Amino acid sequence: MAQQLNLYDTSLRPARVLLTPLRVLLGLLLLVALMAAGAQWLRLDAARWQAQAKALQAQSEPMAAALATLSGPTNRADPADLAALRLELAQAQMLVQARPPAAQRELPAQVMQALAEAAPGDVWLQRIQWQLQPRRLELEGGLLDTRRLPDYLRRLERQPALSGLQFGQLLLEPPAPAASGAPATFALRSQAKEANR
Repeated sequence: MAQQLNLYDTSLRPARVLLTPLRVLLGLLLLVALMAAGAQWLRLDAARWQAQAKALQAQSEPMAAALATLSGPTNRADPADLAALRLELAQAQMLVQARPPAAQRELPAQVMQALAEAAPGDVWLQRIQWQLQPRRLELEGGLLDTRRLPDYLRRLERQPALSGLQFGQLLLEPPAPAASGAPATFALRSQAKEANR
């Protein structure tokens, strides 16, 4: 009885070996060559940067020497330069004297803190205008319940940062009757209590 033999069967083909000693050796040699090329490139780059640093240092040495001679004790200043410097000093002293004291510089931050502490959750401010001389505060905002406005005014006047202010003008616009749940808007203007006397 005749029997056929399939020579194309995969079991009859030679096995493929991907990792042979020769391939591993060639891969290692390629890796070493790449590392050597990278190290050489880094050496050249470092040498280039070092040369640039030396050139910059050489350029800065004459400037440092010139600065040392200008600031030395033997240098005689030009009278015109001295006059200009005296004028600048006088202007700087005038600015320092005209600057408000530290308490007045901190006052706007204290006013903002006082406004935040006095406002209940259903009151919000949309515009704040603070004037120091004469002391005046203008507020515009909205609130959900207009019955809470007198309490809000009393809390504002009790704030230490707002002491001496009296809210004398109030403009209250209630929400339209058709818009239920809409906020009312208000505008408050204050003046110093001393100005009312």
